[in-house]
Amino acid sequence: MDKKGLIGISPMIFFIVLYLGSALICGDFAKVPLVSAFFITSVYAIAVTSGLSLPNRVRVYGRGAGKTKVLFMIWLFIAAGIFASCAEAMGSVQATVDIILHFLPGKFLYIGLFTAGCVLSMATGSGIGSIVALMPIAIEMAKVSGGNYGLFSAIVVSSAMFGDNLSFISDTTVIATTSQGCQLKDKFRMNLRLVVIPALIVVLLYFRLGREIGEIPVPEHPEYWKILPYVTLLTMAICGVDVLITLLTGIALCAIEGFILGSFDYFGFMTAIGDGILDMGFLVILILMASGLAAVIQHNGGMEWLVKVCTKFVTGRKSAEACIAVLTSLLTLCTSTNTIAIITVGDIVRELSQKYGVDPRKAASLMDTSSCIVLELIPYSSHILAAAAFTGIATTEIIPYMYYPMLLGIAVVISIVFGRKTVAPAIQ
Repeated sequence: MDKKGLIGISPMIFFIVLYLGSALICGDFAKVPLVSAFFITSVYAIAVTSGLSLPNRVRVYGRGAGKTKVLFMIWLFIAAGIFASCAEAMGSVQATVDIILHFLPGKFLYIGLFTAGCVLSMATGSGIGSIVALMPIAIEMAKVSGGNYGLFSAIVVSSAMFGDNLSFISDTTVIATTSQGCQLKDKFRMNLRLVVIPALIVVLLYFRLGREIGEIPVPEHPEYWKILPYVTLLTMAICGVDVLITLLTGIALCAIEGFILGSFDYFGFMTAIGDGILDMGFLVILILMASGLAAVIQHNGGMEWLVKVCTKFVTGRKSAEACIAVLTSLLTLCTSTNTIAIITVGDIVRELSQKYGVDPRKAASLMDTSSCIVLELIPYSSHILAAAAFTGIATTEIIPYMYYPMLLGIAVVISIVFGRKTVAPAIQ
């Protein structure tokens, strides 16, 4: 056994044992803050890194946390927090929910929210963009209907996964298809086969759960003019405008309309901005720690060791497909980012596909789908953390309601075990 590789991946094992073990011992995940588990694990990861002085070990950690993609994500979260706070202060969130309740019966709330998220994330190619746009509305719906915050949050995150996984412009889709040499439309068709049945089942489930929602007071005179920031935000997102630009535009509209309607003055607006930033503080710290930890694991050879271990058990096409799904899932578990996981494993997957006769379309589909499933089921992913940041609940209160990723995971296993061999020429 490669002792160095095992030490490299040990911080991830340490984190799982520390977080899950502590939660199981006390019987309550809420008593074990994620940030505490990440800090202790980060100290351990830096301690087991060899061949560098302490300042240089910390620099490796810092380079991971300071990557351009990470910093952009932080900007996105801060802008989302400010928009949500300003929209709440000027009444846009309440007005949006009032209009939805005015036209949509309570029993269709879950299906309506899921459908909106699927369309938005598929059109934008951004799961996180869909989450930050819809979470404030979902929270208000939960308040009005007396619903479960974890369930409403899970619906938004699940819908974001559905659209992001099928979108033609999602970064994970582009990377997966490029690395395997297949066309976007072919990978889309392969994905569609996987998601149709799980999506239909979850829609039926949401309809069944929606029937349990009691009578909801229907607003008689919704304030239509107050939804302008949300209408603009959703329109710009669907038209493909950059998510950050969309959020900044929404903030500006909230400010202008808030001043005109007298919802807040200058100091009220500044307070709303401050509150929005502070609400995202916990999420920002976690993203920085997770990214830094992933960089240390990669520096110590943990990712390379995982690849070697997983590929040892491949003997044929089906085991190669299983290896692709497991390997991508494990790397997503380690990095908490599906994009990095797919980039890391892309070349290895292509070699496996060529050697064991795996259809490149299916290889790309398995990479993208498996990474998305794991991303929605781990408590420290950006999607789950973003939803939890808006609601103020623990991430572990959302995961039990992630029905769609669970069903999709079953579909992936079935497709590997019972799937027939297909052949498609790769684009060189």
